Amino acid sequence: MGGQLYGWNAALATGFVPFVASQLCTSAAYVIYISSIAEVSCKVPFAGVSYSLTRITLGYFTGFLVGFLELLEYVASASVSVGYVGEFLTTTFDWDPRFQPLIWFVFYAVFVALFQLPGRIYWRFMVVFALLCALPTPLIIVAGFMAGDLRANAAFNATSGSPVWATGTLETAYFAWLPYTTWAFAGVESLTLVTGAVVEPKKTMPRGMLLAVWSLCVSNIALLFVVPSLPPGIAACVDDVFPLNNGFSLLGISDSMGQWLIFPAQVGMAAGFFLPYGHLTQSLANSNMLPPMLGLKNQRTTLKPMAAASVFGFCLCTVGYFSPEFKQAEQNLFILAGTFCYGAQLAGFVMLRTTYRCDSTGYVSPYGIPGAVFAGAVFVMMAISIAGGFQNDGGVAVSAMVVFVGVLCAFYHLVCKNTQTLSKDEYATVFKFSIIKFNASRSRKSHSHSHRFLTAVVGRLAAAISGLHVTSKLRSSTVKHTAVVPMTH
Repeated sequence: MGGQLYGWNAALATGFVPFVASQLCTSAAYVIYISSIAEVSCKVPFAGVSYSLTRITLGYFTGFLVGFLELLEYVASASVSVGYVGEFLTTTFDWDPRFQPLIWFVFYAVFVALFQLPGRIYWRFMVVFALLCALPTPLIIVAGFMAGDLRANAAFNATSGSPVWATGTLETAYFAWLPYTTWAFAGVESLTLVTGAVVEPKKTMPRGMLLAVWSLCVSNIALLFVVPSLPPGIAACVDDVFPLNNGFSLLGISDSMGQWLIFPAQVGMAAGFFLPYGHLTQSLANSNMLPPMLGLKNQRTTLKPMAAASVFGFCLCTVGYFSPEFKQAEQNLFILAGTFCYGAQLAGFVMLRTTYRCDSTGYVSPYGIPGAVFAGAVFVMMAISIAGGFQNDGGVAVSAMVVFVGVLCAFYHLVCKNTQTLSKDEYATVFKFSIIKFNASRSRKSHSHSHRFLTAVVGRLAAAISGLHVTSKLRSSTVKHTAVVPMTH
């Protein structure tokens, strides 16, 4: 929920209506997308669903790319929030900015250690932490009931005296702010990576995913309408560093206290990725997609894979520290990586319903293939908004993505292509889907053969019937002709 509490208000610069419209469109896409992969989780119920599904449906190379791009998405998302924590603490306590790398190290070390505790401890801790992260939203809603006035405050004041609800063009009012609409749902799809932590994943995971995405959707829409409606209005709200402070002040909460109220959500936004990217790293290692020298294969705990991925995140924080351009574009980088993964998963969902015709014994998405097409189109436009130069980041995000994919391609063809394997869970699923695909193919061939056979039989019968009809006519004609021939003839 950290993305709902900070920074998105800059997208209100072109008016309330354009951002609300784009946010509703993206929210619908995420609800449909999560519903689709919730159905998939009932068919592929093990960790690493995204890239394993892609390996099964779209091939090993595409699955390899999806696995590492998803890892980049989660690690980069965490590093952005870790960087925020370091910058916030050094600014708040007036520390030397050079202490930020030490803060990052402590942050990573503390949360990696936390997730090594017994599950009954860290899961309860995460529940309490989630409640702290959710606290600011109901407070702001209460402030909205107290002093919110959408008609008076959510429109810009024009020189003509009439309120302005929308400005700009499709480029400036939609594509320029489209990545901001994803902040409300950051990482919600990573729930597929913790299927191994629940007893009945076919029942528990779909319910958890849907409750999560709808909770985020409702809280995000509530904030989207309440925050601009608070005084002094949308013009001041656009430039606020902490947009929720206007509502907190109505409740007697100071600005500094307001910043600390949203701090747990920023910490949680980073820590929430640790467990998923730890499991994903482990899954990649078990399939021999990571160098053996790392020693990550078949680990009993998430310590080593989580620590290895966290080192990668620490490196990203360091690059952002020395390169403000990269730091500014890092969020767009992981969103771009995410859109690729989203598209692959939706394609896999469609193939499970069409090519494989894999029946679900659990949850079934009510939106079906048309919904998946709609969500895919939204994510394609999101990728265009970043790759098309609408973010004014100098192409840093796209360049970094190209370099990362280039390194992945070289690693795959030089090393991984000859060493990759299937994990035990993947093998069982590949075997199952191969049988399903074979049976479907055989059924189609049998149907085609039967169709050709029936066509031939019907054709021959038709020819025979036609021949009998002609013979009958000839016989009739002969009889009639014979009847008029003279007897002497």
